[in-house]
Amino acid sequence: MDSRDEVGPDLRTWRGGGEIRVDEPTSLDLARHAAASVARAVVAAGDRVGLDDLGRRRRPLPPAAGQRHLRRVLHGLATSSPFGTPARRLRPPRLPADAIVYLFTTALDDESLRMVRTWHDQGHRVVVVDTMPAIRPVHEVHLRIAWRVISMERADRLRRMAAEGVPVVAWAGTARDEAPARFEALVRAAERHRGR
Repeated sequence: MDSRDEVGPDLRTWRGGGEIRVDEPTSLDLARHAAASVARAVVAAGDRVGLDDLGRRRRPLPPAAGQRHLRRVLHGLATSSPFGTPARRLRPPRLPADAIVYLFTTALDDESLRMVRTWHDQGHRVVVVDTMPAIRPVHEVHLRIAWRVISMERADRLRRMAAEGVPVVAWAGTARDEAPARFEALVRAAERHRGR
């Protein structure tokens, strides 16, 4: 999980410019929800699951199975938060050879997608889960222009990943009933990868 930034649907709250409303999920809330959904499904299927927070320099939770380990993963997700400016990683986290990597990220910069590219080039199956919330329209011209530039850069990054064969699944949505469809998209992305 990429916890390096936590942004809400209101651009005015980015960079500490205001309070994030508690009734609106942030990118990190969406990442936690998506990661918890995947972890529960993986453990329910009898597979192992691990957790590495790219925003922190603490030891990752190595892959394991069972409900007890799932509770550790869920606790790790619940306590994740942006913590200062993280140092640039020289190498992506090490993975078991048969791992499927789900990266939950906003794709606001190239750093996490650089790791995706490395994992993919090494033959790992990777699925990028875009956790950017739906951004509310703003009236300030400078914010509209800034968001337009940011969203075009993000779209380019995600398009490049998809063009390189890495499935990209958007987790954010406007209705709660979209969650099963988003999870289904994650499962299909992993199955396409498994077939390779």
